[in-house]
Amino acid sequence: MEKKLISKKTGKRKKVVLIIIGALLLLALIFPFALNIYLKNKLPELVNEKTPYQIRLADFSLNLFKGDISANSIYITTKQTKDPTVTQINGNIKSLRVQNFGIWKAIFNKSYHVKEVQLIDPDLKVMLGKSKEKKDAPKKKINFGIENILVTNGNISVKDKNKKDLVTGKNVNINLTEIKLSENVSKIPVEFKNFKIDAHDILITVNDFYQIYAAKIDAKNKQLNIYEFHLKPIESPALYNAKNVFDLRINQLAAENFTVSKDSLIIDNAKFVKPQLTVTSTNKKEVKENPKEVNLKIGIKNLDFGQGSVLIQQRDKTKVASVDNFHLNLKDIVFDKKTVKEKIPFAFSTHNIEFENIYFKTDPLQAVNIKKITSNDSNILIDDIAFTALGKSAVKDVFNIKTEKVEILNNTSKFAGQQLQLQLGKINVYRPKVEIIAATHKPKVTKKSNTATPDLLAHLGALHIIDGTFIQKKEGHDKMKVENFNVQLNSVTTNKDILKESIPFHVKSQLITAKKIDVDAGKYYRLKVDQIKNTGKETALHNFAFLPKYSRAQFNRLIAVEEDLYTIKAKSVMITDKNSRLGAQTSIDLDQIIFDGIDCNIYHDLAPPDDIGIRYMFSKKLRDVKFPLYIRNIDIKNSHLTYEEVAEKAKIPGKLTFAHFNAKIRDVNSAKMKGKPTMVKVDSNFDFFGDAPTDVHWQFDVANTNDDYAINGTIKNLSVQNANLFVRPYLNVSLDGQIHYLKFDYKGSSKQIGGNFYFKYTDMQVNFLNKNTGKERKLLSAVANIFVKNDSKGEPNHVEVDVKRDPNKSFFNTLWQGIMEGLKKYLI
Repeated sequence: MEKKLISKKTGKRKKVVLIIIGALLLLALIFPFALNIYLKNKLPELVNEKTPYQIRLADFSLNLFKGDISANSIYITTKQTKDPTVTQINGNIKSLRVQNFGIWKAIFNKSYHVKEVQLIDPDLKVMLGKSKEKKDAPKKKINFGIENILVTNGNISVKDKNKKDLVTGKNVNINLTEIKLSENVSKIPVEFKNFKIDAHDILITVNDFYQIYAAKIDAKNKQLNIYEFHLKPIESPALYNAKNVFDLRINQLAAENFTVSKDSLIIDNAKFVKPQLTVTSTNKKEVKENPKEVNLKIGIKNLDFGQGSVLIQQRDKTKVASVDNFHLNLKDIVFDKKTVKEKIPFAFSTHNIEFENIYFKTDPLQAVNIKKITSNDSNILIDDIAFTALGKSAVKDVFNIKTEKVEILNNTSKFAGQQLQLQLGKINVYRPKVEIIAATHKPKVTKKSNTATPDLLAHLGALHIIDGTFIQKKEGHDKMKVENFNVQLNSVTTNKDILKESIPFHVKSQLITAKKIDVDAGKYYRLKVDQIKNTGKETALHNFAFLPKYSRAQFNRLIAVEEDLYTIKAKSVMITDKNSRLGAQTSIDLDQIIFDGIDCNIYHDLAPPDDIGIRYMFSKKLRDVKFPLYIRNIDIKNSHLTYEEVAEKAKIPGKLTFAHFNAKIRDVNSAKMKGKPTMVKVDSNFDFFGDAPTDVHWQFDVANTNDDYAINGTIKNLSVQNANLFVRPYLNVSLDGQIHYLKFDYKGSSKQIGGNFYFKYTDMQVNFLNKNTGKERKLLSAVANIFVKNDSKGEPNHVEVDVKRDPNKSFFNTLWQGIMEGLKKYLI
């Protein structure tokens, strides 16, 4: 009995369970249909009641098991509201399809993943509301992902709270597959396997400062075409946290066979047609740095820019630089976390560049114009360069420089880290014309201390400047002019240490030539050279001339006190350098200077007021040279010197001539070079007045502060006619007879000259002259000749000479006074 009761109860339970299971199965089967019917009728009502929006649907479908959602003819509008935080949405969508949406994961795990989203004919206008201020903890990241997106014929407009366009697009068609998002901000934020995009009038606001616009985007099968691309700045330049603001227009941007992943963007070919770049300076010297490090790779096998232009300007639209037309082709470009740290943030293998009509300002007073620059891999060719002065300055030199062509050959330069390694085979500069307009009141440059030397390593195989012209102007007058100069420098090197030297580069060998050099040498003179040649240690000058600008009469009217007027010419000058240095630590160390064929005239008129300034001895003048100076040997050959002095009321000038002049000057120095002798020795020989053999020997020690010296000389067979040329103006006497020789052996200092004087003559007569009329005073002459010995027989006795030096007179004047004193003692 009990068994029957237990069996009966068990059967009832099974029946109840089966009924429940059946009911659940029936509910599971009916629920989606019921839910679809409910949502189709209630969803718009719920949205309309519970949200700020009104929505209408033509039909709605939901598959809870597959996670598929679809809806057709969706219309949405925003109710009128005063709440500024409400995002306003208005528009319609013909069809919405969501495939394989994990509904249960979304409900229980808050994980939102969709295999595919389709939007058919969406036409939406969105204006974002103001964000609500919340003091809650930071929001957790939402686990969200969409594998595939399909948008067909969409029209989208998204604006921010200020009605500024954020995203707009017309006729938008998008198909992206296998989309993956990256949370690493240093990498590309999204990657996808396949894509297809077709859109018109696209506008994207990148951030608060830039928008991107494109008239059309066409992308499919790893091919991308963007038409009328425009990266547009949308704020005033002063508001940017950057040194420059960029405005870029591209007529067409095309990319072939490119792959996007989280770590890289790889493109086979990229082409930019008619890119137009405008760069506007913000006038900011410092900007905040972005601490985030780039950790992605961009590789482009072939990059081509065609028919491009560039404009760089100041905030006030003043042009700073421009390129009217350029073409640029780069191969094998790599940009990654290594290259971005270099001076040039990308690497490439080969290039082909062409720029036309280049202009840029180097400063407010100078601009550069270049007709054309072309570069094919290792060679750079530059045509018609003009460095032009835009005005004049009283405190700064300005330049006008033109050259027809510059060739930079075999260029393999690169950056190694932060070091610039310049490696150039050869530079040729053709027919440069250089004009310097000198400042009238240039300030003294103070030496800068602790100036950083650039990290540079450079080697130039050769530099050739061919057939150049140089002009320096000041206040409208030519200060210097050089024609037909040529420069050849071979194996030029420099580095960080060499840049600190006075000449910041080293040269293995050189040849510098120039013709027709004309230099303004001061207030009264011009210096001219027909030809100059320098080979490094040796410099040769041909037809050297130091010429007065004025005639003798004009010169006398210009000078305030007595002053010599020089006219100096030389057939050639040869300078051999030993170890000279120029710059902050100037040191002149020459082995030899040879003057050949000097023709020197010194004219002195005593009519202007006396020069009461102190005339220093040569030893002091050399000692006062501020830098170390040493010249081992100076040779003067085959020369001719003339000194003319016009005495007040003299009928003829006193005139001294030194024909066939030769001299050897040893150890010219400033007593500042260690290990070098300080005693200067001069040995000279010449024909006094052209027919009297003469030799003079002179020496002095530059280091001797008393300016002691010794000088001796002999003049043989001097005609009285020539002697009268200088005796008559100074002693007011004339001589008749024959002079065999006169000798002097003097020693002196800055205060006096003295020593022995010798004079040998025969048939000597002295004729005294009237100081005012120049006529002979016969009675006085007759009386005087009674006491003058007509002949000096044998070796004549010497007379003692002791003359105090006038500090206002030159050394040579003092020597002349010593000789005149000796003649007085013999003749008067």
